[in-house]
Amino acid sequence: MNAVLINGEPIQVYLSMAQRLDSVHPIPCTDAEVLLFKDGEFVEQLIHHGEGRYKGSSVAEALHEYSCKVVIPGYDTLYGHTEVPARPVVTDVNIIENATLDDEGNACPAIMITFKTNPDKQLYYQSSIDAAFFYYYYYHGMIYNSTGTKGTMNTSINTDDPVLLNEGSDLLLFSNEIISDTTYTLKVNASFNSHSYSSSGQAVTFDSIVRSGYVVVSMSGIAESCYQYRKSQEAFQAPDAYTNLFLGTITPLNLYSNVENGRGLFTAIAPVTCDTVFLR
Repeated sequence: MNAVLINGEPIQVYLSMAQRLDSVHPIPCTDAEVLLFKDGEFVEQLIHHGEGRYKGSSVAEALHEYSCKVVIPGYDTLYGHTEVPARPVVTDVNIIENATLDDEGNACPAIMITFKTNPDKQLYYQSSIDAAFFYYYYYHGMIYNSTGTKGTMNTSINTDDPVLLNEGSDLLLFSNEIISDTTYTLKVNASFNSHSYSSSGQAVTFDSIVRSGYVVVSMSGIAESCYQYRKSQEAFQAPDAYTNLFLGTITPLNLYSNVENGRGLFTAIAPVTCDTVFLR
């Protein structure tokens, strides 16, 4: 059983039958009775819509608990449970130039993301960043050349942010475990270069170099089960994990599951996108 309840969107549950490790396409389960509960009260029976997908009319609402009971003839009854988190509130995004160096020694910026949190409650987040920087080189009053760099990232290079360091990972997947205030500014060292430019191999002194661009931050509040799953997924995807697994040189790792009497993930997220910084 797999379901990701998204704040504000219709609830869907996917059911499939377990298969061998090397199977590519799981067999969908089409004859299940799927019952949805909200805050312990029965809401509706989800209807099969093909390929093991069950849905109804319910929309996931923040700060409510949802559970699912799945009855399949001949099998133990499956149970899943989660709470839909609230959307995070991002209050500010800024760029620090020349914050770190990439693998080639080029100066890279840091994206500073300020958001609200509640230190009295364990909360979990994931984030990603899209950025584009464009350069226009003027020589004797005319545009000599223009280039651009674009990137999407969900990791921080040369991580020095305390919250990310506490996670032991460069993924933008974290909790508020060590945050003691109601706001926090996360420092994400970008893996793209916001400054580099080229003169196409010629010794040219430009009259001016104009840079423009934008940075877009996406941030989600996530349920603890989603956080735990992503952590176990990261451990599985460590360097050479796939190769070593099929060579039989390591013990296979079971990904996190919170489905009782079965396998899978019944979890929730609350995404928000912030169009943040424009450079001119």
